[in-house]
Amino acid sequence: MTTANWKLGTVRAGEDVEVRYAPSYARQVTGGVERLVIAPGRDSVALLKDLLEFLPEPLWVLYVLVTPRGESPAGRYQSAAKHTRAEVLELLERFGPYLEHDGRHNLWLAAPPAGQLILDRHEVIYAYGPVAEIAAQLKGNGFQEEAAIRVPVPHSHHFHAELDADETAILDHWEWLHGDLQETDDL
Repeated sequence: MTTANWKLGTVRAGEDVEVRYAPSYARQVTGGVERLVIAPGRDSVALLKDLLEFLPEPLWVLYVLVTPRGESPAGRYQSAAKHTRAEVLELLERFGPYLEHDGRHNLWLAAPPAGQLILDRHEVIYAYGPVAEIAAQLKGNGFQEEAAIRVPVPHSHHFHAELDADETAILDHWEWLHGDLQETDDL
């Protein structure tokens, strides 16, 4: 990438700078369900691949395009079929740089009712399901447990022209069912 290759920024001393969390996680209860909020630090897609082992097959994928830069409309793109872990890993491998460095989207990987992983455009991963086991693995990998992981306010989302072709390519990769964005998708 020719410009800053980060997707989330914040203002410090009047300048937009990269947000980079320390590798950490926090427990959170939302809607009566416990989840982990994980700040990967770096290599969020690699961590997502590792955490995928906690979800049983088959897997549903939801790609949420919040800020399109091409011809595709904003919206929620749910995979039309269930996928194997190998197919999801191939998607993550193929589109890893796009998913990791561009702030136009979120990616949900789900195995209902066992759990789900959400790679959020705010540089965090939300993990539902076997949170105790996931927390133990994170701790074993040097992640620190925190009281909370907070997205800075104000913050900015970065989009990279050199990744624009991947917006189209990911939507051509599988058959998707398109739906409208939900109010919470654009937070």
